[in-house]
Amino acid sequence: MKKRTPLGFDAPIKYDKTRKGYVYGEQGFSIADLNLEDIEWEALDFAAKLLYQYKEVPIFANFKSAIERINSRFSLGFDASEAIIYEMVQFERPVDTKGYEWIQIIYEAIQNKFGVSITYHNIYKKEVKKYQLVPYLLKEYRNRWYLIGWSIEKSKYLTFGLDRIKELDMIEIMQQFKFDFNAQDMFQFTTGIMENNNQPTPIILRIKNPISELVLLEPIHQSQKLINQTNEEITIQLEVMVNEEFYLRLLGYGHYCTVLKPASLRKKIKGLVESMLTNYQ
Repeated sequence: MKKRTPLGFDAPIKYDKTRKGYVYGEQGFSIADLNLEDIEWEALDFAAKLLYQYKEVPIFANFKSAIERINSRFSLGFDASEAIIYEMVQFERPVDTKGYEWIQIIYEAIQNKFGVSITYHNIYKKEVKKYQLVPYLLKEYRNRWYLIGWSIEKSKYLTFGLDRIKELDMIEIMQQFKFDFNAQDMFQFTTGIMENNNQPTPIILRIKNPISELVLLEPIHQSQKLINQTNEEITIQLEVMVNEEFYLRLLGYGHYCTVLKPASLRKKIKGLVESMLTNYQ
């Protein structure tokens, strides 16, 4: 009991000769209490309420009962129906929880090094196809969940949106894992969720105010470097994967952003803008 946490309770125990036994040397001490400072109680209370927001996600379902037990055990006074987050701090929440039902199965497959068989709807190719995968990573991006796995058929890493998985079955056979997988390297040059199977491209952009201020505060990518800055605009350089996600990112800046290099990307964006224009003719 005298040992420090987590092995013990760090209790102030001393021997009482009159009672011929051990007692607490600090009045009011109890191993049943957390003995936290007010600021620590406040942090714990906020953390409990934050975790409670994820109670609808199957893999996080046990948080609900765990938090309720902590709330009851230590009398946090946490009311699950209290509109805490929404009145003072609002977190981004998904509009739809479709695909969440696969999280638990995929997590168990990754943990046990099992494979999975999925039937997937590719919205870009407009096809439904079956895949056998060795799953490596569950990743949340903009309130949607994705599975990154090694495709046995295509012999490369692929990314799948959980909300587009029609069927999923675990293959309860130990799979041969590729130890070269690195989650950070996988998305090192991406600006979204698409996997990194190609070489990154050096890009130079000119961005006008006021969007330029936002881009300086929130860089498009970690490789972003400021080349030139005036009162009206900035010129930046970055090295990223050029894909559909990146096209949408640039188009989102509208007329404030101009691609200077490479010529291939400049031509692509110009074609997309001209195609958009036909929608308004």
